[in-house]
Amino acid sequence: MILALLVGFEMFVSSCASKSSPTGGPRDTIAPKLDTAYPPNKSVHFKADRIVLEFDEYLKLKNPRQQININPLLGEDLEIVAKGKSIEILLKDSLRPNTTYIISFGNSLADLNENNENKNFKYVFSTGDYLDSLRLSGTLKKAYSNEPMPNYLVALYDVKKLKERDSFLLKERPDYYAFTDESGSFGMAYLGVGSYLMAAFEDKGGTFKLPSKNAALGFVSDTIFLMPDSLYRYDFTVFEPKPSFRFYGARQKAQGLVQFAFSLPADSFSVKGISLKEDSCFFRWNEEHDTLNFYYDYRPDSIVFELNYDSLFQDSLITVRLRDMDPQALKLIPTATKLRPWDTIVLRSPVIISKWYKDSIFSFSDLDTLNLNLVADSTDPFQWFIPPPHKRSFRLRFKPGAIESGSRRLEDSLDIKFAILKGEALGTLSFKVVADSGKAMILQILEEDGKLLHKEAFTDSTQVNFKNFIARKLQAFLIDDADANGEYTTGDFELIRQPELRVKYPEEIEVRENWELELEWRYQTKAAINKAPLLKSDSIAPVKP
Repeated sequence: MILALLVGFEMFVSSCASKSSPTGGPRDTIAPKLDTAYPPNKSVHFKADRIVLEFDEYLKLKNPRQQININPLLGEDLEIVAKGKSIEILLKDSLRPNTTYIISFGNSLADLNENNENKNFKYVFSTGDYLDSLRLSGTLKKAYSNEPMPNYLVALYDVKKLKERDSFLLKERPDYYAFTDESGSFGMAYLGVGSYLMAAFEDKGGTFKLPSKNAALGFVSDTIFLMPDSLYRYDFTVFEPKPSFRFYGARQKAQGLVQFAFSLPADSFSVKGISLKEDSCFFRWNEEHDTLNFYYDYRPDSIVFELNYDSLFQDSLITVRLRDMDPQALKLIPTATKLRPWDTIVLRSPVIISKWYKDSIFSFSDLDTLNLNLVADSTDPFQWFIPPPHKRSFRLRFKPGAIESGSRRLEDSLDIKFAILKGEALGTLSFKVVADSGKAMILQILEEDGKLLHKEAFTDSTQVNFKNFIARKLQAFLIDDADANGEYTTGDFELIRQPELRVKYPEEIEVRENWELELEWRYQTKAAINKAPLLKSDSIAPVKP
């Protein structure tokens, strides 16, 4: 009887146990925390060459070479070994006397199983009697567009190092540094009293040096004086330096097209082909005059060109070897499909149209069907016009074979719809801009997609009137034209010149149908964001110790 009861009890327990499995408890979401450190974190009179950090759980390091850095920098990189719950750091270079050092771990520190990160963990020590306590913060934006600049190195250099300004950022490593976050913000802590130069650039190679003279950079014009019991904030911009003149070379871009490319406009550049078929080729500059296009309508194996440009090259010969490539598409592209009755329709082609057939080009509308004449642009062989007036909306159709380019003819029919807008579908914009007296400015008005619609250099004030204007959204910008040359001027580190300030009109501009919009923009230069930064003793630097 007792045996039967025991067997029944075991069967009951066994059946209960088989109904479910252990859940394992809640998921671990806690990042590793420092348990002990030798020497202790925030030590003074530091003399060790080895640091051991013990954490409360097993961990792993992610990208330690990129994420773990010491500040100020040492001549030799840190040697870092992670094992189990501990991290060992070997200091292979001698330390400066009376200096506070910060070892930043970035996002490298995570637990072994769940990958929970201990972000921005720092180990701090001083070789002197105390920890330096000065803080600095700010933001970094892109000049001209005013976009935030993430993942940029913001560097502080002791001004005593500044001797040759033209190569300084290329040669020197910073004394202090920080990296900007996604919003372009940065912060530094435990800084020492002193005079510094501040600069910013993208440290792609991990060298803490400016990659090249043509690399984007930003800098603060004035020397930064860090003093006790103060907090500092600096907002400045990154700019693209004016490139030095370079000839990038010549290469085939498509069947029938070779391009000569330059870093800057090269109007005095001259080139001629050797043994060309003169009646089957020609040269043409692009609008910016930094690319020269050579068009040819025959099939040589290679073309030899003779180049001349100032003192860079004289009577230099280059050979461009050609290969079979797909020809550019034979088509017509309108510059706009919404027009007013008095607007000229502009059609562009990527290839030269050698012939078109009027009896294969039609205009369809609700009321009639007409053959159309296309008028060639006498100055641009890639452009054709349909002159006004246009009485109503219509569809333009090119039948197969309607246009030719050399031996090729249009294979498929091509339809383009044009909407002709009248009175009630149009609006009016009156835009007045008032700036500082005697101040040279540049007004830019852009389409919503960024295409430049209107540009005007002025002094004091100006007014733009768009009457019977096609409804659309616009953007307006002002450039503080410091050198009064009528063009945007970028910065120059060697000349200690900041890029010209470009400011966006703060409100939305929308020209509506059958509506008159009057706007006035009063702008004062004193609002410029890239003036010399000011000391703000009441600021709070967003830096975690």
